[in-house]
Amino acid sequence: MYPVLLAFGPFKLYGYGAAITLGGVISAGLLFFHRKQMGLPREEDFFAIINLAVLSGFVGGKLLYLIQYGWTDFSIMSGYSAFGGFASVPLCVALFARWKKIPFLKLADYMFLGACMGHIFGRIGCFLAGCCYGKPTELPWGVVYRDVHSMVPPELLGVRMHPVQLYEAAGDLVIALGLWWLLLGTEKGRFKPGLVAAVYFTAYAVLRSSLEFLRDDTLPFLGPVTQGQALGIALVAGSVAIMYWRDRCTPSC
Repeated sequence: MYPVLLAFGPFKLYGYGAAITLGGVISAGLLFFHRKQMGLPREEDFFAIINLAVLSGFVGGKLLYLIQYGWTDFSIMSGYSAFGGFASVPLCVALFARWKKIPFLKLADYMFLGACMGHIFGRIGCFLAGCCYGKPTELPWGVVYRDVHSMVPPELLGVRMHPVQLYEAAGDLVIALGLWWLLLGTEKGRFKPGLVAAVYFTAYAVLRSSLEFLRDDTLPFLGPVTQGQALGIALVAGSVAIMYWRDRCTPSC
C-alpha cells in the first residue's frame, strides 16, 4: 500500500513506523488517566513502565523473529514477531512490579490492554508496509500491492490478496473493547485482577491461529500446524497459568 507515507529530500516517513508511534501514543494516553488505579500515581513511574514495556516488546519481538527467520538480512528497524512480546513484556512488568512493590496482576491487566490497543495500529502499519501479507484471493475486498518498496515478495506484486493485516486489526479492536469492559469491572471489584491479561492471551491466540489459514508468510511447525498456531497454543497455556495463579494468590500479587 504505502510503505513510505511522505518523502522530503533524505527524510522519509514510513507507514509502519508512523502507525506504531500513533498506536503507542494513543495507548499511553488512555492509560495515563488510570495510572493511580495501576498503582503508579507518580507520572515518572508511569512513563518509566511504558518506556520499559515498549523496549522489552521491541527486544522480545526482534529476538523471536531472528530465531524464526535467522540472521540473514539482519536489520534493527524491520522484522518482528508479535509473539515475542508476550514473553518479554510480562517479564518486564513482573520485575517492575516487584521493584515498585505493587501487585503484578493488576499492573499486567492495564499493560496488556494497552498492548492490545497498540497492536491494532501495529497491524495497520503492517498493512501499509506489506508485511504479514495474505494469500491470493478473488474476493472484491482483496488488496493489490504494486510498490516495489513494499515487503510483499516481487512475485506477488500486482496479485490480489487477503488484507489479513486489517482482519487482525479489526479482531484486535473487538478484543480491546472486551478487555476494556473487563477492566472497568475489575476496577469496580466485580472481577479479580489478572482476568484481562488471561483473556487477552487466549483471545489473541484464537484470532491469530484462525488467521494463519489466510496468511501467505507462515512458517511450518509440525505437520499442518504453523509456528504461529503452535505459539498460540503456548499463549493459551500462559493464560491458564495466569488464571491458576490468580485464584490462589493474595491481593498483594
